[in-house]
Amino acid sequence: MTQVADELEVAPRKPARKVVVQHNALAEAQYRLSMRAQKLLIRLLAELDNRNDDFVDIKLHLRDFARLASGDPGDVLFTEFADAAKQFMGRYLSITQPPVEGEEESRVLICHWISSIEKNPNERSITFSFDKKLKPYLLGLKRDFFGFRTLHALNLDSAYAIRLYQWAKSREYLRRPQQVAVEDLRCFLGTMEIDGEGRVIRESLKPYGDFKRVALGPAVKEVNAKTDLTLAFQEVKKPGTKTVASVLFRISLKEGAESSPAPLAAETPAPARLALGERPADGEAEALFASLKAGYGLNERQVGRLRAYAERHGLPYVKEKVAITEREPRRNAARFLLAALRDDFKMPVRTAAKKKKAAVSERPTEETAPDGEAARQEMVERLRAFRTSGLAATAS
Repeated sequence: MTQVADELEVAPRKPARKVVVQHNALAEAQYRLSMRAQKLLIRLLAELDNRNDDFVDIKLHLRDFARLASGDPGDVLFTEFADAAKQFMGRYLSITQPPVEGEEESRVLICHWISSIEKNPNERSITFSFDKKLKPYLLGLKRDFFGFRTLHALNLDSAYAIRLYQWAKSREYLRRPQQVAVEDLRCFLGTMEIDGEGRVIRESLKPYGDFKRVALGPAVKEVNAKTDLTLAFQEVKKPGTKTVASVLFRISLKEGAESSPAPLAAETPAPARLALGERPADGEAEALFASLKAGYGLNERQVGRLRAYAERHGLPYVKEKVAITEREPRRNAARFLLAALRDDFKMPVRTAAKKKKAAVSERPTEETAPDGEAARQEMVERLRAFRTSGLAATAS
């Protein structure tokens, strides 16, 4: 009996689902975690099944954490595992919620990632329980979400790079450059820690030069080297000053890389009938609509119009109009996109200008040159004869 139990204990653990899907608001949330805690959080998020209506407790062992921290279970102590886990309880998460119609200011949710942890030093495991307030941001997502594969995120070696990668994935579908205020970028990258009132109690890298040198610059290089995205950024300064006010990002998916994963569809034995007016869930379409909503500032009515065009003409039709909109900067990209969808704008077709005959005429070859020279000599003789006859007539 003991032998069987031992065999079961050392049996390889079923690997976690290698995809994380979460609400776009979490990409811009304000919280601060160490690199180890950040990777542990991604490991926990990958265990969630977004088809569920509620969270389930997640148990991880020291060996799971060691793979994230160093790759060698013998190099990591259980106390280090516990210290990383306690950050979820001691540090706050601030989420700016989507605006509610009729309200002037957005609501802000302040909570912890994890509501409780249960440590078991006997089996060197910790059981985690996600805060119930996070269900709308992690479960049952059908719109305003983004996804990424843990392979890329866990391959990064700094918390700043992990946070920048997640934010960039939430903007992946937007082809136009994304401009972010420096203060907001500091929040996204986790340089500030807040208390239960949402007030900043700790901030690192306050001078922008330090922020760029330690956080932003290395994070961009690491994301470019180790993930499926390519990032480039440009600093935007306040007019008439040398102060950097915002950063302009260009985000692109590397050639050959797979697009962002969508949430898992609910497993049903047979396709369910849709009620009148209800539309089937489409992960790719909803991810595109969410990105356009955030990037273009669309309201729910305008997003509904995008869905209607996608259902009527297909998603490639919408993507084509987005590509036309992104060809050049627009003062009102949202209005242009809706007009392009309505009037079926087409990509401009460039036609080669007709070349002048002189430009396309061939240079005389060795065979044609004598004929041309003879014609020229004949013309010269005619002119001489005309001039001679004219002079003779004048003299007489």
